[in-house]
Amino acid sequence: MENLAKLLTLALCMFSLSGCTSIGSYVISNPDVYLSEAEFIKAKPSDIGFEKHKFCSVSTTQCITYLAAEPYQAADFSADSSVYYNLHATGNSVENTISHRMTPDTFNRFKGTALLLHGYGGSKEAMMAMAIYFRALGMNVVIPDLFGHGESQEAFAFAAKEHNILDELLAKLALNQIDKRTVVVGHSMGALTASNLLLSENVNAAILLAPMMSFELAAKEYLPYKSPLLSRLFYSRIDDIVNQTMADAAVTIEETNLLSKLTYAEKPVLLINSDVDSLSPPAYFSSIQNEFVEKVTFKTRSHSSLMVFDGDDVGEIESWLTAL
Repeated sequence: MENLAKLLTLALCMFSLSGCTSIGSYVISNPDVYLSEAEFIKAKPSDIGFEKHKFCSVSTTQCITYLAAEPYQAADFSADSSVYYNLHATGNSVENTISHRMTPDTFNRFKGTALLLHGYGGSKEAMMAMAIYFRALGMNVVIPDLFGHGESQEAFAFAAKEHNILDELLAKLALNQIDKRTVVVGHSMGALTASNLLLSENVNAAILLAPMMSFELAAKEYLPYKSPLLSRLFYSRIDDIVNQTMADAAVTIEETNLLSKLTYAEKPVLLINSDVDSLSPPAYFSSIQNEFVEKVTFKTRSHSSLMVFDGDDVGEIESWLTAL
């Protein structure tokens, strides 16, 4: 069973993650590629204002690497300049081009910190486009690698274990911040970490972008979504593979279940899905009837395209932020 699980992991790596390598029992992806479906910023983080840091827990041996950047300042830009991003993404038989341009006169409308969390197979670099948006809004941004991804040296943990060290990091960063409001933004598997952080006194709200289903369900959707061939070969064994892999990571299925976490959330949550996304279908979250959880469904958007906001999306996002 262990060999079968490793075979499936490596096969998924070959089919879905360009340039990923197996290290122990987890997979680290090429930081320039996320889910092999989206083209992202090719600039080095340091070239566009990001600094790389390492933080180690004071209570455990765990460490994380993260990017950080301060808000853009209008005084640093000419009147006719702007910041922008442009992303091309495919999936669910849909192609999306997501772009947004922000001019200096729109900068600095919100304060605080945005903690940005990538999904399965991604890395901190994959969230730089989203960081551009929040920096233009006026927020500090912090973008860590989840365990088993990017430059992380920690074992892959299905995004279920990172919240404790991230809580420590946020507490440390808050010591030097006047506006301590923090919004956590998580895409796909990263939405699980974001949901766990809602229990932190250092977090005020969360935006969940195409959040994953409970992992045993997500795995069954992910395999045919990524590779029909592998799906035919392994589909009957997925339950066994998932159980073994999660046991190896010491993570339970319930720890990956967002429904129970969001049902009892007591802080504002903006839950964003797409009507064509089989990996995060809106119907899966229909049982959540919580006044703190606002649900939004974007039309005809692929799973990976929901990592960033299009110019047509931002009105809804900013209306929600204003109400915090």
